[in-house]
Amino acid sequence: MLRTKDATQNLFDDWAKTYTEDLQNAAGPLFGYKHSLEEACKMIQLSKGSTLLDVGIGTGAFAASLSDEGNEVWGIDLSENMLKECKKRYPTYILHQGTFTEPGLKDKIESFDVIASSFCFHEVLPDERQTACEKMYTLLKPDGKFLVLDIMFASQSAMNNARKQIGHYWDSTENYPLVQTLDEMLRHVGFKHISWKNTGPFHWAFSAQK
Repeated sequence: MLRTKDATQNLFDDWAKTYTEDLQNAAGPLFGYKHSLEEACKMIQLSKGSTLLDVGIGTGAFAASLSDEGNEVWGIDLSENMLKECKKRYPTYILHQGTFTEPGLKDKIESFDVIASSFCFHEVLPDERQTACEKMYTLLKPDGKFLVLDIMFASQSAMNNARKQIGHYWDSTENYPLVQTLDEMLRHVGFKHISWKNTGPFHWAFSAQK
């Protein structure tokens, strides 16, 4: 059974204080977390003055790796406790509670040069993933970039092999995206220049342009 939104919120609220430290030695599907962040960051470069939105910003590690002092950084997260931890680390970030499907940024249509997300998209329920892509499309400026890093698999067979390899660390409450399925969603929404990168044993990243 897939985890509910409330259960996900509770999970990350409870995890917030140790989240950053725990991921330094991540196991299971998150194995290779740090290397994957570094590889995904190479896929896009923010110019000075760019506005970035990090969806599922957590404690802010991905946004901090992508941006510098010349960028305006916004972040949304389902977990209020994650946002509190992020604010402690990065007090200049503009933070709001929200999700891929309910970003809560109605006044920010076509406002962001880049929307990024790491290890969050798989929390979107499968039947809501196209809606999530559509929401991000509307928030991007024309020619804006969408960058997502997550636990994903090239095929169902690849996922089945990973399940065996990961063993008891596998989380049966998750439904991880497949590259082909998500690629088709992105193209249907209208994204172009889609590029994929296998960043780790269980991780893929894509960049796409509006």
